[in-house]
Amino acid sequence: MKVTVSINEVGRMVLPKAIREAMVIFGPGSVILEVFAGKAQISVAEPPRSETQRQNGRLVFSGPLPVEWNSGNAVNAMRRQRLES
Repeated sequence: MKVTVSINEVGRMVLPKAIREAMVIFGPGSVILEVFAGKAQISVAEPPRSETQRQNGRLVFSGPLPVEWNSGNAVNAMRRQRLES
């Protein structure tokens, strides 16, 4: 994706919504700006703040899972915990 943006008199520019969405930038945050041979590269400075989101009214974890994650073990652990309480 390539877009042209304007820079105002004090050097500010606005990243268009399509660019922010493609970079997963929502709300206030920070980006890293690097210059290489006269060209700028913008990247996200930190991962999105929340690894949970609402889907169909439910709170769903949307972050990366650990490599050793096992869904079956997680479900069994939740069942045991529910039975013990």
